[in-house]
Amino acid sequence: MLNYVLTHFYRLYPKAKDLPIYYGEDSAAKGVFIRQYEGNFFEGKVAQPEQVVWQEWNGTRLPFFFDQTSTVAPITYTDGRALINYDIIASAFFLLSGWQEYHSSHRDRFGRFPYKASVQATYGFINVPVVNYYFDMLKEAIQHAFNLKLELELWPNASFASCLTHDIDRLTSAWKVAGLHRFKQGKYLAVGRLVTKKLLRKDAWDNISELMALANQHQLKSTYFWMANNQKYNGHPNADYLVELPKYQLQIKKLLDKGHEIGIHGSFGTSNNSGQLLAEAVKIGAPVTGNRFHYLQYKPELTPQVLSETFLQYDSTLGFAEQLGFRNSFCHPFFPYDFKNRKACHYIELPLILMDVTLYSPNYMQLRPAEALPLVRQVMQEIKKFNGLFTLLWHNENISDYSEYSLGPHEPNWREVLNEILLLLRQEGSTFLTCAEAATAFNGGK
Repeated sequence: MLNYVLTHFYRLYPKAKDLPIYYGEDSAAKGVFIRQYEGNFFEGKVAQPEQVVWQEWNGTRLPFFFDQTSTVAPITYTDGRALINYDIIASAFFLLSGWQEYHSSHRDRFGRFPYKASVQATYGFINVPVVNYYFDMLKEAIQHAFNLKLELELWPNASFASCLTHDIDRLTSAWKVAGLHRFKQGKYLAVGRLVTKKLLRKDAWDNISELMALANQHQLKSTYFWMANNQKYNGHPNADYLVELPKYQLQIKKLLDKGHEIGIHGSFGTSNNSGQLLAEAVKIGAPVTGNRFHYLQYKPELTPQVLSETFLQYDSTLGFAEQLGFRNSFCHPFFPYDFKNRKACHYIELPLILMDVTLYSPNYMQLRPAEALPLVRQVMQEIKKFNGLFTLLWHNENISDYSEYSLGPHEPNWREVLNEILLLLRQEGSTFLTCAEAATAFNGGK
């Protein structure tokens, strides 16, 4: 547990690696001491601790999951010593490892751990990267005890980093899906336009060129996760196109020629089948180093082993479909925890902070475009505070003038919302990276 947590701290602050940090030990030596809670929670299989106390750190209320009282200051200092009075190691491990997901029986109809069953939902801190705050406590304790300054240098010359990603699910069905919603609303002119586009062999969602133009406008390179399975799985849809067709292979080549990244969008069933995932990666027809599972399917008891059995260097699935924010309460890449072998996995997880469908879906947040930006800004500020990584997913359907659900006549569309987000990211000092570049930076250039 201690090594797993400190591995991530040292990735951010490598200068701290050789400094003495004592966990649950009492010594007269100079250094940083972290109080260890007196309990055996991690010897059992309970999904969530029963107790939580709250303490303020630098203006933000933080939960500590294994402490009984919050009557003492977070850190106390004596001559050459810093004592962290709360067990930030146990709490960080609980959140970052996904302990609650692995040991919970709660699953939704897609087999996913649901947001409503999480401690983030119970205590209302989904928009706070709590583990980063714990690390900030440890950083301050080290700086005070050893009279030195720790700097995070993951993203040179930038306040933080952002990855714009696109899951390519549907390229041929705007006329049918978006058309049906508009038909039910009596918007027959829009239906006629969608059908006409289809008859002219240019579906409104066949718009990779528009995505490329958007990226060029904002001077960035994106990551495109393509799917290689168009067969339904237990009644659930996968892709509506065949990636092997020459027209799509040509689009993939054009993307690569422009410097964009191609990833695999693992279809239904791949999150528990490494052979299927690898076979689909080959069908993409281009080198891939990363994955995101369709519908954000992730089974904590199986998926880490599946990904570990592949050549993939990173995954970017872990975000709650129902809510934007920090599923593992961390705004940096991390190594998922392998509970079966009790060690960190070798692949890197780029946490998914924001998905467009999360904002507007009637099954999720149900926001209108004008309501989205203030919430995104709040999360963005948290990431900037810790020089983190903002990974966002915008489907190609929502670059189109015909998104799945129609909007009011005077509302901005979801493409405009994305434009505003990208402009704001640039204004706040973000650099833009592909997912592969972000994973490589976190992995020390490897």
